[in-house]
Amino acid sequence: MSNDSIRTRRVAELIKHEIATILANDIDDKRVHDVVITTVKVTKDLSIARVFFSSYDKESLLDIEIGLSKAMGFIRKRLMNSVHLKKLPQIIFEKDTTSDNVERLDELFQQIKGE
Repeated sequence: MSNDSIRTRRVAELIKHEIATILANDIDDKRVHDVVITTVKVTKDLSIARVFFSSYDKESLLDIEIGLSKAMGFIRKRLMNSVHLKKLPQIIFEKDTTSDNVERLDELFQQIKGE
């Protein structure tokens, strides 16, 4: 495993932890209280961090997305103080569709099993 991949993983885990902490402790917006940060993927050059989120309440995902978008500036400021990198990656929030894909695959397997 290369040093680059170890570094990107460490940065991704650090960003994931810090954003989860910021959302839990520092933001009063009710829309983001049920958010779960599932994964963070950082590009090799550390310029972009894709932050995948989900919620137990699937109907609230659009509201969560709006809340995260509104809180972006605040989150970046907090990250700059807690994540000590030369340059903070651009943060992009994306809905994590993994559970939706798993549910769909499960439905397909049940259909195949029934045939």
